[in-house]
Amino acid sequence: MSGISKKKLLILVDWFTPGYKAGGPIQSCVNLSFALKNDYQIFVLTTDTDHGDTNPYQQINSNEWIRNEQLGVDIFYCKKQTFKPSQILQQIDIIKPDFVYLNHLFSPHFVIYPLWLKFTQKIAAKVIVAPRGALFNSALSLKSYKKKPLLFLYKKLGIHKLVTFHATNLREQKAIEEYIPGAEIIIADNLPDLNQSPFLSIKKEMGILNCIFIARIVPIKNLLFLLHAMSKSKSNINLTIVGPIENEKYWQECQRFIQTLPSNITVKYLGAKNKNDLKDLLIKNHLFALPTTGENFGHSIFESLLCGRPVLISDQTPWLNLKEQVAGWDLPLSDTQKFTAIMDEVAQYNQEHFDIMAKGSWQFAHNFINSSLAQQQYLKIFS
Repeated sequence: MSGISKKKLLILVDWFTPGYKAGGPIQSCVNLSFALKNDYQIFVLTTDTDHGDTNPYQQINSNEWIRNEQLGVDIFYCKKQTFKPSQILQQIDIIKPDFVYLNHLFSPHFVIYPLWLKFTQKIAAKVIVAPRGALFNSALSLKSYKKKPLLFLYKKLGIHKLVTFHATNLREQKAIEEYIPGAEIIIADNLPDLNQSPFLSIKKEMGILNCIFIARIVPIKNLLFLLHAMSKSKSNINLTIVGPIENEKYWQECQRFIQTLPSNITVKYLGAKNKNDLKDLLIKNHLFALPTTGENFGHSIFESLLCGRPVLISDQTPWLNLKEQVAGWDLPLSDTQKFTAIMDEVAQYNQEHFDIMAKGSWQFAHNFINSSLAQQQYLKIFS
């Protein structure tokens, strides 16, 4: 481990790079680590196996601290096959962090257990909890029989008096206040990917739309909704689906519907892809579509904007009023026909009209990066 004399920040998270199948939370922690590496000595405690996988990452040594020079952090990959929660306490005792940063709210090992350690006074560090959208109704509705009792227990034990909550926007702040009243909350935007390439366009023919969906295959991401909206289109649409299958039953339902699509709609599924492949896929398409039922940030949405590709999303994300900013559309899920109409509209764009929208998307992301106060907000959290 490196020996820099700065305050120590320990990030606990179930999955971290080179993992990618858990989606946004990984990218959030990677971006945070990279942005704050000059201000803190950062340690990441995680597992050696990606979300949903059984085999550990290749060429990574488990159960020892590894220096990631690119990110400027030290990482401990716990061997998942033999993992015991006591390893977390052991490493906390060794590191003696000033801050412990927990991600999500219901992870048994990387949130619930550390909160118990804080409650029993085995952690002296300041503990910050980032729910990562776990308190939104769309997320709580999944396995609520497990989550609701845990929230009750948190309140009963007075956990909110022992920790600080990190909300990434006002919507999340309100959710925390609703379910954990009295909690200390600090708002800090999700740190974006700051690496934006120069704008590149793509050939656009009238009547043809290349569309891409990038997300985990689960009901909350609403792929089936997109397919239904697409089935009503009269345009020639080529849909590329990218993401790990987490809900096999839901994917089978999507596949059955795909078989019924008219001949003007083609669909291909590429499976899960790591972040390095996403940019190449995005720039080959005209439109990114994600009618999600709820996003805390939506890293794939921002990734599309970074690449200069407009987005067609629901109004259940932080990315709102996109049409006015020439970056896309955020629509209510109550209006499937509107999603269809937008896809038909973009399909009819000529090259000039598409380039205006694409450049607007790229500029939107560029402005967001340069106006972000997130780094200063995080310095406030870890102080």
